[in-house]
Amino acid sequence: MSTDTVKVEVSDGLIRPIIESKIQAAIVAELGKDPAVVIDALVRQSLGVKTDERGKISRYESDNKYTYLSSVVSVIIREETKKALNELMEENRDKIKTAIKKQLAQSTKADKLAGAILEGMTESLKCKYSNKIDVTFQTPEER
Repeated sequence: MSTDTVKVEVSDGLIRPIIESKIQAAIVAELGKDPAVVIDALVRQSLGVKTDERGKISRYESDNKYTYLSSVVSVIIREETKKALNELMEENRDKIKTAIKKQLAQSTKADKLAGAILEGMTESLKCKYSNKIDVTFQTPEER
């Protein structure tokens, strides 16, 4: 008994167009039934795709922990927050400048005071006798 087999090879170029046309026909047939259902599903799926915090699909799966919708909303909120802060800063530029100058002046005084205390302590520790350091603060009214 002999077994004769016939091997037929069909090229990918011949099969691919047939499969693609069948898929396209099935999609068109489904869309023809109720396009709103298909569109709703496509939108829901697109908005639910997992992305990174910037709305980009990362090649690292662990980065893709936000939905596309939440990523886009977060980006927009951050941009609007920056705009609002810039407007607020611009409107209050003079007040901010005054507050910065005041803060810098206070920190300079505090730095001088801390330097003086540190210098006094260092000098007193050089003495071979026991030292006692008293620091008191008085308001201008107490003077």
